[in-house]
Amino acid sequence: MALELNPALDAEYIDQAYGEDPVILYMIFDAFLSDSLPRWTLLHNALLANNKKEAASIVHGMKPSFTMTGLTKIRPKVDALERAIKNDASAEDLMEMYLEISNELNTMTPILETESERLKLI
Repeated sequence: MALELNPALDAEYIDQAYGEDPVILYMIFDAFLSDSLPRWTLLHNALLANNKKEAASIVHGMKPSFTMTGLTKIRPKVDALERAIKNDASAEDLMEMYLEISNELNTMTPILETESERLKLI
């Protein structure tokens, strides 16, 4: 891929989905950072309140954004979290799953920010 993205991102998926268009990719990364990450915080709040209906709705709406941004290694964990919510898992188990994904997101967020800024300049 000519854009030479950070290897932590799924470059194969990104290349297949977007080709070598830095503008589209910048918009995808920027949307994830400005929309999905705040919703991830809302999911945390819903889980803390044990509001599983709201939590299920939030996580379901976010699932595609993980794949779209090349976070394909995280997506199965988000799918599992949604299933656990729908299967009425304990609040403790749900929070453990959430925190595990959050740790990965905390690692990936600076990568997405850097790539977004870099792509914006291309």
